Amino acid sequence: MASTPKGKANTQKEGLLERIRQGPAANWTKDELLTCVHWQKQITAVLIGILCGVLPLKGLEGFATFAVLEVVTTVIFYRMVLRVDEEQHGGVGEALLDGFQTFVALFVLFWVLSYNLSLTGLSMNV
Repeated sequence: MASTPKGKANTQKEGLLERIRQGPAANWTKDELLTCVHWQKQITAVLIGILCGVLPLKGLEGFATFAVLEVVTTVIFYRMVLRVDEEQHGGVGEALLDGFQTFVALFVLFWVLSYNLSLTGLSMNV
């Protein structure tokens, strides 16, 4: 019986989660590592966007907060959670830039949505 692409995708996801749990004993390919960091950055961008919208930050304050928090969380995830050999995989710099447009777009989308929803909620209660 041939495996379906959906089954293969589930196996790959389970494999990535299992390797994250293994820590430094895990063997990563460069593509798997970048995929793992890519999804971490997407989730982080959404959470930071919601945070900046609720606070409510405007303009450069929001973008600066996003840039600092995104870099810090990615470096922490790369070095402390995944614990990969940076010399073997090219360092954290490549992981920071991978998928840049996607995670910035997600941040801006959720920042604007949460900012507008928080202001609308405040004006309706007043």
